[in-house]
Amino acid sequence: MDAAWLAQLAATGAAALVGAAATDAWQQARSGFARLLGRRPDGTDAVLLRRLDALSVEVEQAPPAERDEVRRRQLPLWQTRLEDLIEEDPTAVEELTSLTEQLQAQLPSRTQQWVQHITAHQGGTAFGAQGEGSSVTVHYHHGEEIPRPGETA
Repeated sequence: MDAAWLAQLAATGAAALVGAAATDAWQQARSGFARLLGRRPDGTDAVLLRRLDALSVEVEQAPPAERDEVRRRQLPLWQTRLEDLIEEDPTAVEELTSLTEQLQAQLPSRTQQWVQHITAHQGGTAFGAQGEGSSVTVHYHHGEEIPRPGETA
C-alpha cells in the first residue's frame, strides 16, 4: 500500500478520534479505538483506556474557546499511534477506515477536520483550499518565492 495514503488514513482517523472528544460521539469513538488499538500484542489495553479517557477529560475541561487547540495538540500523538498500528498490522486498515467514516458522520461540522496534501515538483506551483473561509498556504521550492496569483515574479 502507498505510504502517503496510509499516513493520510492515520491522520484522518486521529482527527475523527480527537474531534469526537467531548461530543455525543465520544463513547463510540472510545470503544472503537480501544478495540482497534487494543489488538496490538503489547498488552496496552488498560494504558490505552487511560489515555483515551485522559484525551476526553482534557478536551472537556478546556474552556470552549480552547478546545480546538487541545485537539490540535493531541492530533499528532494519536496519528503516530495509528501509523504504528497500520505498520504492525496492515489488516487494521479496513476497520480504521470504517470507524473513521462512522465517526465523521456523527461529528458536528465544526469538529470535522479535513486534510489536503498538494505537491508541486520541479519548481511547479500548486495551490489548494477547502470549504468556506479557507486559506491558502504557499510553499517555496528550492528557496525561490513563488508569486501569489496576480503577482509577477
